[in-house]
Amino acid sequence: MAPFPPAIDKSAVRHCDEAPMRVVEPVLGTRAELEVAAWDSVVARTVEDEIIDEIERLEPVFSVFDPDSALSHMRRSGTTRNPELRAVINLAMMWHQRTDGAFHPSLQEMVDVWANAERVGRIPADAVLSDIVNKIQAPNMEQLDLNALAKGWIVQTAVERALDRARAAGEEISSAWLSVGGDLVHRGEGALVVGVEDPNRPYDNVAPLATVEISNEAMATSGTARRWWTVGGTRFSKVLDPRTGGPVDHIASATVVAPDAATADVFATTALVLHPDESLALAEVEDAICLLVLKGGEVVVSSDRFRRA
Repeated sequence: MAPFPPAIDKSAVRHCDEAPMRVVEPVLGTRAELEVAAWDSVVARTVEDEIIDEIERLEPVFSVFDPDSALSHMRRSGTTRNPELRAVINLAMMWHQRTDGAFHPSLQEMVDVWANAERVGRIPADAVLSDIVNKIQAPNMEQLDLNALAKGWIVQTAVERALDRARAAGEEISSAWLSVGGDLVHRGEGALVVGVEDPNRPYDNVAPLATVEISNEAMATSGTARRWWTVGGTRFSKVLDPRTGGPVDHIASATVVAPDAATADVFATTALVLHPDESLALAEVEDAICLLVLKGGEVVVSSDRFRRA
């Protein structure tokens, strides 16, 4: 899904040793912003380096483009011994079951049908889509794609592992936050005030639609408006409902704050498919909050923690 980078107001963050926000790119195919607050600025920079190093180590595990990645090997063999890949696969299967198929980690056949529809200029027949829906009731390991989960999981894991190593070495770390594309995680003291972009006005000089304060939490935003297929002169969202085979665009964007970044990531993606009421119910179960911008511009929130601008 197309992520919207959050706007961050650091005034709510308590620092021990002030250091400028660090920007690194490319990271996971996009731009990373991060900051570690510690009593020693050298320690802070070292932890930041370790966060980026861990991301770069984990990224190839989940690549569908690298034939030597752990995921590519698993797609060919049907099994893997890589503990990190197994952990994310288990999460994907859990979310597939929990959402009754609204989240699906292997939609390549369905994507191929719509990509072909764009080439030939003809909408897929209902019977074709129905056949694929029936065929993919269970995720296909040979076509597994973990993009909706892996980035959030990597961001979360990289921060927590770097902080664990530093604290095990006796270093005093106050807080850390990392934002990669539309995925953000904060750990430690203080909080971040994060802006939620208006998907209908995605401009840098426009005030956010809303703000939310996060502390020891994660946030992710996904949207339907930035990627589409054009079939016979009509645009169709590239967000597909695995239960019908058709594109969905009733939600323009979904922002989720959750205890961890993997949950926020997959929830934000799934909320583009679910009915708003289903997303609100899921937020309660997941100890999360969400802000949904509907196609017509209406905003639906599950919590008053989101403050409208």
